[in-house]
Amino acid sequence: MASLAPCKFFASGYCMRGENCRYSHEKNTITSQVSVSAKKPSEVATSHSTQDPRSQIPCYHHSRGNCRNGSACPYSHTAEKQKAKAAEPDLDPEGKQNYDNFTRDFGGALAKFDVGAQVSKISLPTDFSAARIDGLPLDVTAESFVSLLKKKGVHLMPECVRIRRYDDTASADIKVDDPTFAKGFCSKLNEKTFLKTKYPNMKASHVSAGLQSGTNSHQIECKKIQCSWFKPSRAVWLHFGSENVADKVFERINSKSFKVLGQPVKCQSPTGRMASLLGPLTWTVMLPNLPAMTTLKDIPPSITLPHHMPRKIEIGKVNYDVEGEEASAIVMSLLLGVGPIEWSQISTELEGKRAKAVARYYEESDARAAVTSLQDMPLPFCKAITLTVQLISTAKFKVASSIFNAVQSRIRTVSQIWNEQHLKFKIYPSAGLKQQYRVLKIEGEAPKDVAAAKETLNGILDGITVMNGDKPLWTSSLMGNGTVFQKFKKIQQDHGVIILRNKRKQEIKLYGPEENCKEVESIITTIIGTESYTAHIIELKPKDFRWACNGGFRMIATALGDNIATFDIVSRPRRILIAGTEKEYETALKMIGKKESKPLPESVTAKEDCVVCWETADNPILTKCNHVYCIECFELSCSAASSNGKTFSINCHGDMGRCQVSFSLEELQEILSSKAFEDILEASFSSHIQRNPQTFRYCPKPNCDTIYRVTDTMHFNTCTECCTVICTHCHHQHDNKTCAEYEYETSGKYEATIKLMEKIGIKSCPKCKTSIEKTDGCNHIECKCGAHLCWVCLEPFEYSKLCYDHMSAKHGGCFSLPFLQE
Repeated sequence: MASLAPCKFFASGYCMRGENCRYSHEKNTITSQVSVSAKKPSEVATSHSTQDPRSQIPCYHHSRGNCRNGSACPYSHTAEKQKAKAAEPDLDPEGKQNYDNFTRDFGGALAKFDVGAQVSKISLPTDFSAARIDGLPLDVTAESFVSLLKKKGVHLMPECVRIRRYDDTASADIKVDDPTFAKGFCSKLNEKTFLKTKYPNMKASHVSAGLQSGTNSHQIECKKIQCSWFKPSRAVWLHFGSENVADKVFERINSKSFKVLGQPVKCQSPTGRMASLLGPLTWTVMLPNLPAMTTLKDIPPSITLPHHMPRKIEIGKVNYDVEGEEASAIVMSLLLGVGPIEWSQISTELEGKRAKAVARYYEESDARAAVTSLQDMPLPFCKAITLTVQLISTAKFKVASSIFNAVQSRIRTVSQIWNEQHLKFKIYPSAGLKQQYRVLKIEGEAPKDVAAAKETLNGILDGITVMNGDKPLWTSSLMGNGTVFQKFKKIQQDHGVIILRNKRKQEIKLYGPEENCKEVESIITTIIGTESYTAHIIELKPKDFRWACNGGFRMIATALGDNIATFDIVSRPRRILIAGTEKEYETALKMIGKKESKPLPESVTAKEDCVVCWETADNPILTKCNHVYCIECFELSCSAASSNGKTFSINCHGDMGRCQVSFSLEELQEILSSKAFEDILEASFSSHIQRNPQTFRYCPKPNCDTIYRVTDTMHFNTCTECCTVICTHCHHQHDNKTCAEYEYETSGKYEATIKLMEKIGIKSCPKCKTSIEKTDGCNHIECKCGAHLCWVCLEPFEYSKLCYDHMSAKHGGCFSLPFLQE
């Protein structure tokens, strides 16, 4: 038996006939129409790039038990997935970590980070060039276009090409890591002999390259879009014989007390008309956009008063007959046609008149392009229905659960204001680490409102800094876990306030109700003002450190008592901190000097001790290399990476500092709060710039943190932030001069040369700066640059006659006559 011809509607996701279709629904007949642009960045697994968008949509026929395609069906047959689609569609999955390529926007550059939070690459806008090719056919793909260019001797990777489709044409955006590429490519492509015979309407133009958007929790993200469209519907007309009755029914319907199939209905104002079949005069109320399953029997129960019953009820046809999952697949194909999508959710089963979908793109530019190109687009299955697409701005925070619990009452209060601004605020636990963190998310359509809400939440999560006049209050005894720190712990319990110390910044932060924080701030000020202990620092030589690791520190800690001695193996040189009296400090010094040895007891090597401070870990975290840290010590060790070694790298300090495993970015992101993680990446970037002055420099203008790339030859760069023009070779501002000229002028040699030239009678052309010597003759001088000069005052002229006229009028003629100059 001959095989059935493939169903083109099934291949495009539009077929409504299910098993009754006479054409083949085999999966291998699916064209690439809906997935051709679904390729995601090269960093992500390639299996995602060919995923059929219909696999995320529940199968209509399977849910009714009559799908004939079985496992080959492109739609989802999983009941759990069907149930999940009925959930609120505009929220990404709880606790899901969005795709992060670990690139960040710093200093006008895009920095790529790798293991240990090291900078692996820095890209500037000037490193790239881009071209746009318009007038391509709709069926062009990145692969086919690259293949065609290859035949013409132009070699590109498909990842460099992005295809954008419009109503009847397509364009290709090409971006290459080569600043000279676009100019030559466009020139060659616009030649009549190059591809013009195949694509006669093709035109290439040089466009701004820019940079891809990085991911940064400090910034507002605009990669998510929300779209909706009307579900199948029909209209109903209610015909009345009385205008008064029609008006009353109209008022009752618009008061939202009138419902059809449980949904509120809106209607249009009554209209009167002559119609012989309906009586001499009929007043009609139209009910548009009723659910497609509405029947004539569903209308009368909603009209509770008998005298409001219409003379006649007319029901219209359904505006389109496409099942929910088929419509969803079509919408998904439109979204994927713009660019690769990280995740999406679609729901057609929610109550309401509109089906909804949400998607998150990998690139912000694609999300914005989706809004621009798809907003109000007529849908293929019903030209009278348009797609509504909105860009969603998102701000996310990952914060310690203890801090959130302390300030949540303040957050709940301000969130009521956000609700009035139609902003969505959600809280859910972060994945991993026994839910030690909470994720807070603010979303909305208005970027300014989201930005304002973000600033408010930042202010709450930043805590209150305990101040001593105009600087943070601090005492050196807080470098260890001595008496002051133990008092802080008790204050926390008594007043319901979280107290955090930042040893690196030497500041104290408070989190909790504002009234409680003010009271605690006063108590802390009193404690520090009256404390009699100071922190003594003992820097360890290599042999001292080895002795301390082999039991010496434990001997000191035992001799001095609890919370007096603290081991610091992060700093260089390593050190022991004594938060106690002068006598206790001297005791520790004597023990280090004697270096008495004593075998470590079993309890000393307990795995619950922090590998940095060698005390029982406070809020412990376990790394993948099986070492325990206090969360505070872990953050401190990450911050210290910028001051240790030749390169910035966050390594493990386990096994007495011998582990040195570089932490992956994924592990660092899981362990740290979002603020701490972003601060560390920014510190790594700053460290990289400072350690590589031969490659990168900061803009010289004060308070401008934009960077530029150093060049081997003179090149002028305009700062994108402050518009300062700087030479990227000598790092000075010298418009219209070479580096050598600028250096010569500023060295003092220039002034000496000018004085010498004046003494011996040499002058410089004011236009071209050529040195000119005149021994005798006429004062009219014609320079090689074409300027006609008056030798007396060096005023330039375009023509010789103008110069002679000037000399006659100003200097008494063309010859130097001393008595005329007096």
